[in-house]
Amino acid sequence: MLPREKYTKHGLDSLSDMELLAILVGRGVKGKDFMSVSRGVLRKIRGVLERNKQVTLDDICAVTGIGRVTGMKILCGIELGRRMYDLGSKQRVRIKSSEDAYKVLKYIGKRKQEHVVAIFLNSRFEVIAKRTVCIGTLDGVNVLPRDIIIPALEVNASSVVMAHNHPSGDSTPSMGDIEITKRMKQSLELVGLTLLDHIVIAENEWRMIEI
Repeated sequence: MLPREKYTKHGLDSLSDMELLAILVGRGVKGKDFMSVSRGVLRKIRGVLERNKQVTLDDICAVTGIGRVTGMKILCGIELGRRMYDLGSKQRVRIKSSEDAYKVLKYIGKRKQEHVVAIFLNSRFEVIAKRTVCIGTLDGVNVLPRDIIIPALEVNASSVVMAHNHPSGDSTPSMGDIEITKRMKQSLELVGLTLLDHIVIAENEWRMIEI
């Protein structure tokens, strides 16, 4: 599914960093599709930031396939985000308990379809990303370990909190919920990630699945 289609169908939270950039990039060049170009831009931005330097237009345009106009769009998007949400100085939310996770994710309790959402944390248990990884029907959803592992590795997370909603209004975990939790925990551990919690959220209540 292309990023624009994914955005239309599943919303902004479902997009990875690379997919967000891909929408800004828009098109590729001879020999490289727009997703490859976007991957190069993301790698360049992360490399500059890791050196504690400011990303410049020349940095962006050094990536094959990025012209000055597209580079300006990307930098303007970064600057708009910084100004609107004060991303440069705002302290990250820290998840210290299941209740903290619920406060961040309680909005999904009102959804009419089942949503699986993951919070990705760094080694200090600070939120570095939040992603809707899967959307199901009124009756359930089929989430696979790779749906959480891939975005977790993309953002260099150390641990994950997983949550999903029950549109029925009853937050009691089903046997399927428990089995998914066990499978997800084992799969994440294989790649060095920790599943801290899996919580079930209904409109007016929530419960934690024992791991």
